[in-house]
Amino acid sequence: MDNILRTLQKNAREREEEETQRRRIELAHKLEPYLIGYLTRKKFHGKIKTFRPTFFNDFNDLEKSNKTLLPVAQMLVKVPRVIENSRENKDIQMLCNICRHLIISIDSPSKEISFVAAFLNKDTIKEATSLITSIFSQIPQILCSINGERAAELKQWQCLIHFVIVFSSSSNWLLVRNAPQVQTVLNGLCVKMMSLFYEPKGYEQMATSLFVSVNGHKPLINVETVNAQFSILCKPLKTENPELFSIFVLKVLTCPALLVHLNAQHVELLKTTKIFEKTLHWLRANAEEIETGMDVRLLINLLANLVHFAYINDKTLESKLYEWTWAVGVSLSRCTELTVKHGGTKTSLHYWHPVFGHYLLPIDKRTEGALRNVLFQLKMLWSSRVVRCLFGNIMENTKTASFSVTDGQKNSKDISAAFSKLWRKLGGSTDSASSSSKSESEPPPTLIAIVCQVYMTALNTMVHMKGEIISGLCRDDQLLKQLWTYLREWGEKAGGTSGSIFNSSNAEQWGPVSASLQSLKRPSSPHTATLRLFVDCAAAIISILDEEEIFEKETPFSNKELESICKYVNIFCFRSIWSGAVDETSANTTGLFHSMHSLLTVLYERDSRRSFAANDSKFWLISEVKPSSLTIEYEKKSGKGVLMMRKMAHLVPIKDRMLLFRRQVQDDKNRVATSLNDPQMQTWITVQRNRIIEDGFNHLSKLTIPALKSTIRVKFVNEQGLDEAGIDQDGVFKEFLELTLKKVFDPQLNLFSTTSTGVLYPSPTSSLHDDHLALFTFVGRMLGKAVYEGIVVDVQLAPVLLAAVLGSHRLCAFDELSQLDPELYRSLTFVKRYEGEMADLSLTFSVDEDFMGKISTVDLVPSGRTISVTNENKIDYVHRMAHHRVFRRTQEQCKAFVTGMQSILQPTWLSLFAPNDLQCLISGVNSDIDLADLKRNVQYFGGFHGNHRLIKWLWDILENKFTSEERKLFLKFVTSCSRPPVLGFSYLEPPFSIRCVEVSDDQDQGDTLGSVVRGFLALRKGTAATRLPTASTCFNLLKLPNYNKKSLLLEKLRYAIHAGTGFELS
Repeated sequence: MDNILRTLQKNAREREEEETQRRRIELAHKLEPYLIGYLTRKKFHGKIKTFRPTFFNDFNDLEKSNKTLLPVAQMLVKVPRVIENSRENKDIQMLCNICRHLIISIDSPSKEISFVAAFLNKDTIKEATSLITSIFSQIPQILCSINGERAAELKQWQCLIHFVIVFSSSSNWLLVRNAPQVQTVLNGLCVKMMSLFYEPKGYEQMATSLFVSVNGHKPLINVETVNAQFSILCKPLKTENPELFSIFVLKVLTCPALLVHLNAQHVELLKTTKIFEKTLHWLRANAEEIETGMDVRLLINLLANLVHFAYINDKTLESKLYEWTWAVGVSLSRCTELTVKHGGTKTSLHYWHPVFGHYLLPIDKRTEGALRNVLFQLKMLWSSRVVRCLFGNIMENTKTASFSVTDGQKNSKDISAAFSKLWRKLGGSTDSASSSSKSESEPPPTLIAIVCQVYMTALNTMVHMKGEIISGLCRDDQLLKQLWTYLREWGEKAGGTSGSIFNSSNAEQWGPVSASLQSLKRPSSPHTATLRLFVDCAAAIISILDEEEIFEKETPFSNKELESICKYVNIFCFRSIWSGAVDETSANTTGLFHSMHSLLTVLYERDSRRSFAANDSKFWLISEVKPSSLTIEYEKKSGKGVLMMRKMAHLVPIKDRMLLFRRQVQDDKNRVATSLNDPQMQTWITVQRNRIIEDGFNHLSKLTIPALKSTIRVKFVNEQGLDEAGIDQDGVFKEFLELTLKKVFDPQLNLFSTTSTGVLYPSPTSSLHDDHLALFTFVGRMLGKAVYEGIVVDVQLAPVLLAAVLGSHRLCAFDELSQLDPELYRSLTFVKRYEGEMADLSLTFSVDEDFMGKISTVDLVPSGRTISVTNENKIDYVHRMAHHRVFRRTQEQCKAFVTGMQSILQPTWLSLFAPNDLQCLISGVNSDIDLADLKRNVQYFGGFHGNHRLIKWLWDILENKFTSEERKLFLKFVTSCSRPPVLGFSYLEPPFSIRCVEVSDDQDQGDTLGSVVRGFLALRKGTAATRLPTASTCFNLLKLPNYNKKSLLLEKLRYAIHAGTGFELS
């Protein structure tokens, strides 16, 4: 029992000891951190305990007051330990405080305080150098790790760069400021200390941090610090160092808009150190970097900096034109590869790029801000300085057939091969047709061809800035004249070698037609870009010239040159289609033909206002083919015939096209009649005279198109609510159409407005009407119905509305503005001709509009109110302002009107006409009446006949007594339209008629045997001789009393047509 008791006691003691040991271990673990901290503090006690907060924590800025500087001797002893400690703890703030202390001490005149004294003492120079070097060694890595998200980091960044600048040269050290010999020695020491930054790793880290600093709309750090850091990176480039220069090109020059942030001193540094030339040489030697290796998003920045280089150093650009053009061309072609236009079929996901529009690669928000600066640089590509330098230098050497190479460059054969490769990258041989005619050797592309192709690539890539690019190119009128002269000379040399498909032409008279057609046949021809650039620029500049500039000042072309250009593009487009080089599918995809046709359209529309060759009625016709041949091809529906009529209908006289149009309409009427179950189907509508528009809209807008094209009968209800007498045999419907169109086009209704010349265009405030767009569709249908039925109406539409109906015709907004808004036209003309600084006018790409007293600002381009109008973009501003006023303000109304009109008249029919031709189709020709034609096609009633004495008096009065204007009034009196039909009076519906009447219209019972006999025998009844002539315009019917004197007929008829009486329904 005792043993058991002892055993239990022993076990209890052991357990108690184990518990005690466990508690001791647990307590030791808790006390260990405190003991370690105590021992550590005890170890450094007296060394830095009072040193750190007293001397460095106060150095948060460079303010010298209230700061106590540590003597140099103590700095050399104590600071290295602090620096090492800050390195281990990554205490950047402490390191910056030390740097500020050192910077402040440099400005001290005391040798005990100024750290310069440490470099002047042979006993301390080694420690001083080691201290500065230890700080320098940390700076590249620190700067590379800063992302700029915190303000404190940016302050540290600026401090460290300031420190490097201070210790990179002894020139500003106070103690040795007046000791140049000492400075020379110390500067050598500074160079050795700075060598840390020029090791590849450190240099690349500094370049990377510079990219971060400018990767935004505004630099993260101040501009002075950006320039300081750039100067650090530029120093080793003064000597040959291929490795560092490669990093400079790939890392520094790819910083977005770097040159925008550099001051004048560093811009001059770039010139003196010839960095521009060295960069071009390096890019040429390392072509694979920009051709395939470099990220496109960085290449955009390099491209922009190269353009900026050229802008600030045009002399170098002139001497290195080949290399610069090659580098810019390759870079631009790489950027183009990722635009949605080229790669959009691969993926539906794309991003908006401030430079290139829709793009396949995403960009972060900060870079998006930087790209606004990049865009500013790229705009220098079409600045007057660069354009003048490029083309001026090239044009002076156009006679040089091969590439001239100087300054130890590669031989001309290598440059030629490089340009041929660049030409292919820029799209010079993308067309499948380029593979044809391999036997025909093409010379390598010339420099002018490459430069033009670079600009064409820019136009095709930066589509949303096309107007601004062309505006910049056209700013100097001499460019277009130089290009035209160059092309003519080229045409004279190359035109004689035309293939059998293309006949040769007189280049002196018509320009380079045959040579241009060869370029169309071979899209890879180096001259295609030159042609397209000239044509696109000419179309842009000619479209905004006024008559004074064209015909009096003759800028940029003389009248003779304009005639040659007209002939050139006219013959080119004709031969392109007629020879089959361009077909229906390729007409809009072949760039050269599309550009040529656009210029042709501009020239033809301009010529229709005031002819370039007023004495030549056949100026636009082609002698190589008869108009009848074109008509036959069109009716056969051959590809070239249809395309020719759609693109160049002006080659066929207007009357022939009108006849063709009427035949197409008649065929359509037959088809409509066949498709209806009842070919004789008629639609009856009842219209109150005081509600013509409302009732017509309610009835006719619900009809199907076939029903609208078929016969429509109208019964009028007078103001008393009674049905009017009379049977509609087309005449009543004609009156309904005339009255409806007269009311809807009345400016007081506010659907349409009128210019000072009486031309009608949609009213910008038409939205005040309920459902105004449906009303425009209705008006379009009614006008289309009038044309469909051959009814001529006296309505003069604005060319912009006519062009919208035709669809394929592009009008110049600025040209149309002269009619629609003369005041704005004069203002824009002033802007266009203004020779001072556009900044003086304080214009932006926006316009203030007043709608019912409410002012709103409309941007002409995205964020236009923030974009100032400059001398470089003012032509683009003129275009956009005119386009807004002419097209955009009323585009919804125009679209609705066009929808209505094209529902009756098929677009393929309308393709036969230009805007002025369509106006003739609507309201007849603006010419004097052909009385002989009218005599042949008049119908007589009531006893009148061709040899009746009154009828003879009438024709004599019209021919010899009336003026041209009175004859037009006479025609309007009878038909309601002052213009004769284009095809003559044989096509007037209903036919022109003259009837003898004896009584007033309300008593008239129509022709009877007695009235016809009396009219035939010229017998008067009652008071007929005292009555005025009247007319039924709905039947084109003139009602003449049987006057007994010619003088009386003249008196009454003249009074009637001037008074406007007699618009009545019999």
